[in-house]
Amino acid sequence: MRLSAKEYNLLEYLALNEGRVVSRTELIEHVYDAEFDLDSNIIDVYINYLRNKIDKGFDKQFIHTVRGAGYTLKSDR
Repeated sequence: MRLSAKEYNLLEYLALNEGRVVSRTELIEHVYDAEFDLDSNIIDVYINYLRNKIDKGFDKQFIHTVRGAGYTLKSDR
């Protein structure tokens, strides 16, 4: 499985904030240019790409949507 640079940056930021809900705005500010359109759905698109690469086909899901708040990465250790 290969990740694009944006997918990697997004996953890395979620991993650094594991267990904490990260808002779409925060992800845009840290993964993309601060001047990026905050109304864009690009984060949703890349979250979907990541889910297809790291969650699809497995019983355990790592990327979770927190409705109205953002995304979080959870893993059992």
